[in-house]
Amino acid sequence: MGRKSRNKRDRRAQADFVAALTACAGTWLEHPPSDDEQARIKAAQHTLEQHRAAADALSADEDRLQRFSLEVFRDQRFTPLYFDDWLIEQVLERFGEPPVSEDPADTSFTDYLRQAVQWVATARVRRAISLQAGRFLPAYVEAGQINEALAINYNTYVTVMSDANTPLLVQMMVGALARWYDEHDEDEAGEPPA
Repeated sequence: MGRKSRNKRDRRAQADFVAALTACAGTWLEHPPSDDEQARIKAAQHTLEQHRAAADALSADEDRLQRFSLEVFRDQRFTPLYFDDWLIEQVLERFGEPPVSEDPADTSFTDYLRQAVQWVATARVRRAISLQAGRFLPAYVEAGQINEALAINYNTYVTVMSDANTPLLVQMMVGALARWYDEHDEDEAGEPPA
């Protein structure tokens, strides 16, 4: 098998993994990026390299960058990257129900998320989610949303290169948990009383 054939096979296997990992089935993210899309991603990354001053300003305040990144990943266009139900069910089986608290000083939900993300986010998962999130760069760059694109680019890099609970991973977990509970609360509401 030639190098090109191996690369295509590897891309298909990665796409199948991502489709099983996330809720992207039936969306454009289900399939591996075409050569044209890969060229657009590279062009967007090249454009971002020209915005070094904006990147430095964005990363000057780490807390602000984290909050801004969470806002970016809350956008509905990232919904297909939320972890799939089977994975959320494994998280619930392993860690139980997420704690609910009205007290802003209570960190139990944050601690729960940290544990769940660390358990789910293997190196392969981190790479898959990062590659998928990077596919959004061209749309943001073409729309002139440079700070948002810089935040996405930063998160994709840190997600792959560290074991940090990045805003990208955290929001994919939070969104998936919220979706899971919304769907299962509806299921329970529709069941007749026993």
